[in-house]
Amino acid sequence: MTGTRRVRLTVLAMALSLSMPAALCAEVELLRRGDWPRVRSGETVVGLAPLRRAVANFDALSHPRMIIRYPGGDLGNAWAFEVRDWLVSLGVGSQHIVLEPGSGSLDALEIIVEEGIAQ
Repeated sequence: MTGTRRVRLTVLAMALSLSMPAALCAEVELLRRGDWPRVRSGETVVGLAPLRRAVANFDALSHPRMIIRYPGGDLGNAWAFEVRDWLVSLGVGSQHIVLEPGSGSLDALEIIVEEGIAQ
């Protein structure tokens, strides 16, 4: 193996090793539209297992970040904003929540909790 190729492989291996821990630590919860109560209160929202698990995973990390991937369109966007507002009321700082379109489902949100970068 030439010296240049060895350096390239070493750099690639180092880059992968730095990015892998965050990917391995990510927890994904799926919140289906049918599980989202029509009439919402603190009690009903806290009763949703995917949200409880997401908040517990968030609390377990030292520099957490939460990503909410939502279905496209106005309804998906509005739902993601509402879920984010409920998560903030449950103690998740809004600065730690990112909304992204593209959950891959028309009737579900993906809530991803991962280790972020220390600020």
